[in-house]
Amino acid sequence: MRDDRDMLHKFLDGELTETEREAFLRRMEDDPALKKEHDALVSALRMVSKSPRKSAPPAFTRDVMKRLPRRPVPYVVRLRDFLLRGRVLRWNMATALALSAVLVLTSVIITNQYRGPADVALVRPAQQEAAVTVRLNFYAPQAKQVAVAGDFNKWQVNAHVMDRQAGGVWSVEITLKPGVYSYMFVVDGKAWITDPEAESFQDDGFGSKNAVMRVRT
Repeated sequence: MRDDRDMLHKFLDGELTETEREAFLRRMEDDPALKKEHDALVSALRMVSKSPRKSAPPAFTRDVMKRLPRRPVPYVVRLRDFLLRGRVLRWNMATALALSAVLVLTSVIITNQYRGPADVALVRPAQQEAAVTVRLNFYAPQAKQVAVAGDFNKWQVNAHVMDRQAGGVWSVEITLKPGVYSYMFVVDGKAWITDPEAESFQDDGFGSKNAVMRVRT
């Protein structure tokens, strides 16, 4: 059960590979309880994304720090700081710097003296999956604003706002890693509409369908 929840959180955060996402979608179809938990989390994410956000007052952090109790400094510590302050501290810092320089020089000499032929190893970074730019279009001539919300942007309604084109068509380009993604169009910040031209569909838990797209390299 804990593994399912971990996979669910990674699924919503878009951290699964295409193979893992497809396997998890099949897992949800076979487990109604897991599907119900997924739908509840998606609902909560949508509610949070639509809720107005309040900013903390500018002096919030300063006021909180003032109210925190200050730890008393022990007498022994205060006495030590008083005695070591000034000339003694400067002498210790100078000594430390000189000692550091000697140690570095000694290390270089020893390394050069005993170092054998060096084998040059070419370290190549791990090959990463190439991101793919996809273009989504939606016909809504009466809309004032259209955005795309999905699991690739944690269902945020303002993350990918579409541009209005000629003829009432809205479009947006999104760069995604290869995988399977669920999404919906959000019209004027209120109406959630399924893409009628989607590759496939999935129940969203609210009596409607999420559009599903598969991004391939």
